Amino acid sequence: MQDSLATVDLRRETDSRLTLAAHAAVRELRPGGALRLLTRDDPALLLRSLNLQLRDALAWSSDLRADGWEATVRLVLDTPVQDALDALTRDHRRLDELLGRVLRRLNAGDAAGAKPMLDDFAAGLRRHVEAENLIVAPELGPQPAVEPLEVMLHEHEQLLLQLDEVEKCFAEAPAEAVPEAWEVEPFVAILSGTLAKHEHREEGNLFPLWAARLALRPAHEREALQRRVSTALAG
Repeated sequence: MQDSLATVDLRRETDSRLTLAAHAAVRELRPGGALRLLTRDDPALLLRSLNLQLRDALAWSSDLRADGWEATVRLVLDTPVQDALDALTRDHRRLDELLGRVLRRLNAGDAAGAKPMLDDFAAGLRRHVEAENLIVAPELGPQPAVEPLEVMLHEHEQLLLQLDEVEKCFAEAPAEAVPEAWEVEPFVAILSGTLAKHEHREEGNLFPLWAARLALRPAHEREALQRRVSTALAG
């Protein structure tokens, strides 16, 4: 994928407009692209704030120059996967995007167009749940706190039940037909909300515990776990 580098000079922006201007710039990033931001001061705090708003979608490096700071910003998806948890987090974003596309199709009244994307999402969600339940949880375990893992497992069951309800809408349609979009959209909207809350809790409560345990593992074990998870997610 070709790397295109655009430059946005923020050195003359007022402090009150700096975050807004930087946000507008990074929102234009696309896969394979890169952005050079020029700032008066160290951009680390600014970029961390933007990354929080964009759900850890950004990766960057920065350097001090004679006339200020220069940061090169890319989408994190264009950088190498760091470990098993990074692979899972990236898959969260991919699933979110897929389900969002399904919702947009349904909102446009196109249930037939939503169906292939829904099938991709369903297969991906099931692979994701299996990777967490059957690979990562047994490897990294419930310690040092059991509750976050129990919450994750319960929420996985709820997500799959809600997915079943969505798929049932299509399965119960007459042969060679699809349901009306308005019949499916409420179920997908509920699933989308449940998924977003689940990912937020998982990444905020469980993943830090797993990350601490993963950090204690030798490098070859961390790499092996990442390969297993990435293979499982790819199907």
